[in-house]
Amino acid sequence: MLLNCEISYFIGVLHSDGCIYNFYDKKDKFIRHRFSIGVEEKSLPMVEKVQKIMKEQFKRNVKILSRGKNEYGNNCFYLQTGINRLLPRFSLLEINKNFLPKTIMHNKKLFCAYLAGLIDGDGTICIKRPKYPQCNIRIASEKNSKYLKILIEKFLNCKCWVNKVIVDSLMGKPLRKVHGSCFNYNFYLSSKNLKDFKDNVYPFIQIKHKKNIIEKFFRMKELSYGPIKKLFLSS
Repeated sequence: MLLNCEISYFIGVLHSDGCIYNFYDKKDKFIRHRFSIGVEEKSLPMVEKVQKIMKEQFKRNVKILSRGKNEYGNNCFYLQTGINRLLPRFSLLEINKNFLPKTIMHNKKLFCAYLAGLIDGDGTICIKRPKYPQCNIRIASEKNSKYLKILIEKFLNCKCWVNKVIVDSLMGKPLRKVHGSCFNYNFYLSSKNLKDFKDNVYPFIQIKHKKNIIEKFFRMKELSYGPIKKLFLSS
């Protein structure tokens, strides 16, 4: 099995909202490995995409289950599956929560699909300056990756800047205050990278409200060259 764009997207989701963990099964006296992802309803299309990838790329049928409402009253869903039998394939493809496969680092299309997974998982998209619109894409990460900034600049021909943010939030039941930090990776869409983004990143973004903002930005820009204008202005 070769690394492709579908699996690259999956790795992007793993590096944002997904997790791989293991535990000791006392009954069977066996270490079990699992992949898991849980989201609110607005991010459900991302989990449905992961479900499809698991079926088509790894021959694994997995159900998406409801977790009920969270402390904020939002419907939540999760997907979870054992991956013990998939570990040899995961190892071959360098699928790991903690590092980026070298194949993705050296392939533009694979990296862009991976980036779409990050954007779906931990990305925020906003349009600034209505008169002279700019589309800012921000990806939050718990870790300060030395590669992500370099690869965004390399493959999307733009400046990427990183800033550390202190985070205070309420989590759990009962609610408890959590103090921590994260790193935000920021870049803009511009005439230099619009076509690359449209061709290689946009098709893999699954979450509707994020796609809608991107489409709105292209309409505002009123692009004059064919393929992008046709795609967005006709939708």
